[in-house]
Amino acid sequence: MAGVADRVDLGLEPVTGLIGARVHNFDLGSPDNRAKAGALLRALSEHGVLFFEFGRVPEAEELNAFAGLFGKVQGVFGQQIKNRDANAVPVIDSAVTPMKEYRVNHWHSDGGPLPIPPLAAILTPHELPEVGGDTMWASMTAAYDALSPSFQLLLDGLQMVNNNKLTSFLEPKEHIHPAVVVNPITGRKCLFFNPNYTERFVGLADKESDALRRFLVDHINTPEFHVRLRWRIGTVAVWHQQVTQHRGVNDFSGPRKLKRLTVDGEPLIPANN
Repeated sequence: MAGVADRVDLGLEPVTGLIGARVHNFDLGSPDNRAKAGALLRALSEHGVLFFEFGRVPEAEELNAFAGLFGKVQGVFGQQIKNRDANAVPVIDSAVTPMKEYRVNHWHSDGGPLPIPPLAAILTPHELPEVGGDTMWASMTAAYDALSPSFQLLLDGLQMVNNNKLTSFLEPKEHIHPAVVVNPITGRKCLFFNPNYTERFVGLADKESDALRRFLVDHINTPEFHVRLRWRIGTVAVWHQQVTQHRGVNDFSGPRKLKRLTVDGEPLIPANN
């Protein structure tokens, strides 16, 4: 797969030095898109988030086919799609689901309390405010790389208790995950600590765990790790849930409606495996 992927030119244009890339050589309606799946997955692992400009809102069938290039598509977040209408694409509507604090003030990846979090998410707008409502991503590869070797060694051996007590999203869930995971495509380590879901670190005293948690929250907020997208109709963003974290920017008024799909994940690879 890697050999084939290396021969596919996606026309990648890095957006920053550490995270994000625009994809220029991709036609939404091309019958050859399946052959680009491997290259897309590698680019997603390397850059964390990919941006596409299609010039129009993709049809539901097109968006589902596009999401399927990255893996098995889910329906409502965390729930597998079964025999669903091809036109059923979940919509995030700010009028129905307000931009709550945990979505805008906390960096996070999705599904932290689940045994197997999703691999990727796909988002595209079909109604936008006149200004504002951007989305930001942070590189968890860059966040890990910026730590000292001694601190990396500490985190490599830690596990975390992740739950949804803060967000109350879906029914109560809790799972223990490694603090650092390895991306199977690049082999690079990613910080998997999640400000929205990580309650404590296993084996540390409460004061130690709280101090480490506060440090990592501040660390993820380092501007050099970030990329920010101003949405336009026709923009599609795809991000890797282990390589990045994201947050919305609640600086808008008026409608903000975005279609969203997620892709099934695979078992995480701990750094100390």
